[in-house]
Formats: sequence, structure tokens, C-alpha cells
Amino acid sequence: MSLWDTIKSKFVSPKIVVSPEVQVLQADWVAENSDAREEGVYLDEYMRRIEAAKAAQKEDEHNPVKLLELAEVYAVVDPKDPRVLKILLRLTKFGDLFFDKMRQGDTYQLLGRSLFLAGRFEECLEVMLKAHACYRENGNRKVRRFNNVGLLRTYAALGDCKKAAERLQVALTQCEETDDSMLLYMHAKNALEKTGTARDAEILDDEWYCFLEDNPTEKKQWENYQSMGEGVLRQCNPEDERDEKNWAETLSTIWPLIKRDLQQSKFFNFLLKMLMGSLASCLFLLISQALGRSLK
Repeated sequence: MSLWDTIKSKFVSPKIVVSPEVQVLQADWVAENSDAREEGVYLDEYMRRIEAAKAAQKEDEHNPVKLLELAEVYAVVDPKDPRVLKILLRLTKFGDLFFDKMRQGDTYQLLGRSLFLAGRFEECLEVMLKAHACYRENGNRKVRRFNNVGLLRTYAALGDCKKAAERLQVALTQCEETDDSMLLYMHAKNALEKTGTARDAEILDDEWYCFLEDNPTEKKQWENYQSMGEGVLRQCNPEDERDEKNWAETLSTIWPLIKRDLQQSKFFNFLLKMLMGSLASCLFLLISQALGRSLK
């Protein structure tokens, strides 16, 4: 290593290379962040909240509550904001700072997500397990489910699909709404299909269908979604001789139904965000490959 490389390594952190499969898991977690944003609140309002949180923290610089609130508002706007990771590493440097285990768990959960998005998966696992312990002592079903989904992604990124599947089994018992279980299944399917083996994906499907057999409401909703999807595909198929409508007429007929479901269902919103994230990842990879060939 040259003298310049040695000096540069002291001040510049090496760029962490993440596989395209894990990038999909990171995109899932970023998309999930949008649910934390309040409906009808725009960016300028969040900017005002950031300024207010910065002012409050500046007035009481050693107050851990103010630091956590500042990190949280940064994270809602941009979960990849490096200031979030910087603040939380500072906040957890001296161990647990909150008597309330719920808020301590929130700190570790947010730090774990920031580490995962930064590609620091071993550190992420350690922190997410700390959040898991805090939420087990003082937490509700929602935060415990989010923690188990985070652990599922982390184990998948580290290649431990057995433990990822265990987190899925636990998280399914913590779902409160019908859409919760379906979103959870899609997150798990993304994790195990992208980073695991075909057998892992088969086990996931087995667990999912066992869950549906034990939960008739979720099973009926899942079947409705599948029937709706198959119906859309049949109507949009130009080779179907039974349908005399052309493609434009078919689309104009079914679009209001699709639009309504996209607006009302978390499940369909997640699918749309996942599709956009996948397209963005593919575009990024194609550009990277083109640049690489041109540089050669």
C-alpha cells in the first residue's frame, strides 16, 4: 500500500459493496419507512420539525431524549441520512441511557436499521438483538413485529436462513391486521428467495400456507388478492379469444378498481414500492455495467 493510500484510509471509510440481492432487502426497509410518515404532511413540515428538534437539542446538548428525537425526525425524511447513524452511535456509546425499555428499544431498532442500510450487517444483528430484549421486557405487538422483520432481513443478509425463518414464525403471531401478515409474507419471501436457496423458499411457503389454514380471515383475503391478480392478467391478455375488448378498453375498465385497491391496501402499496425499487436497482446495475465496460 502506498503512503497516499495509507493516509487516505485514516480519513476515508472504505466503501462497502452490497450484493444486488441484499440491495433489494435494503430497499424493502426504506419503503417500509414511508409508513412512519403522517398522511398529509409534506416535506416542508418535516423540515420545520428538523429545525425545531435541532434547536431543542442545542439548548440541552446532553439530553439523550433530545438526541433521539432529532435522529428520529432525520430518519423519517431519509432513512439513509448519515446523521442518523452518527447521532445514534453517539447516543449508544455509553450503553443504555433510558429507564424506559420501550424507548431504549426504539433507539436500538433505529440504529439497527441505519447499520443495515450502511451494509454493516454483523453490527446490525448485535444491535437488533438488544432491541429485541428491550421490547420483550416492555413493548407492544407492533414494535415486536417490526423488530422480528428486521432480524429476518439481517439473518437473511448474513446467510442464516434457518434463523430468518424462525423470526417469520414469531412475527406471524404478532400480526394485528389482515394486511400485516401479507406484508410480512412478502418481506420474508423477498429475503429468503433473494439470499437463500430454493429449499428455503419452499419452507417459507409451507409455513405460510399452514398459517393460512389456521387463520380463515387471512386465507380468504389472500385468495381474494390472488383471484383479483389472475383476473387482471386474464383481462389484459391480448391472446384471450373470449375477451372481445381491446387492451385499451380493458385497462379503462379495470383501472378504477386497481386504483382503489392501491389507495386502500397496504399490501398493494408495498408491491408497487417493491416493483419501483427493483426497477431502480436494475437500472443502477445496467448503468454500472455500461460504465465499467467503457472504462475498460
